[in-house]
Amino acid sequence: MMKLGKNTVDNNNIETIIGQHASFTGELEFEGAVRIDGRFDGNIHSHNGGTLIVSEVAKITGEVDVPNLVLHGTVRGNVRASENLKITATGKLIGDVEYHVISLSEGASINGRCNRIDEKQPAIEKTAANPRLEKSPELTQAA
Repeated sequence: MMKLGKNTVDNNNIETIIGQHASFTGELEFEGAVRIDGRFDGNIHSHNGGTLIVSEVAKITGEVDVPNLVLHGTVRGNVRASENLKITATGKLIGDVEYHVISLSEGASINGRCNRIDEKQPAIEKTAANPRLEKSPELTQAA
């Protein structure tokens, strides 16, 4: 079981799983909890307390905007975790990140700029006020 602030996620609460041998290209918008074990190319969005769990073998290429993110695998793209971001020892984030609360395990990797979200500032203003978090040229070239 994994605790994320007020939210608790365990395998019984995961509503959608993209399996280890699956490869998905497109856009994903969800509520609840989603676990990705395979490869995902595209943008991922969630609201209303949604939780994205990226397993150790998973690879995501694209923008991620979710309330809660637990990263055991690799994300190549900018990330916004409006509530909680947890990166474990095997987690690797290649891109800029916005977060409200962050937890890093020894060995976790972030290769990009980090910016704490001021909870008093609406999400739209943060993006406009911080152009660094728009798609960076390094990510476009690496994709």
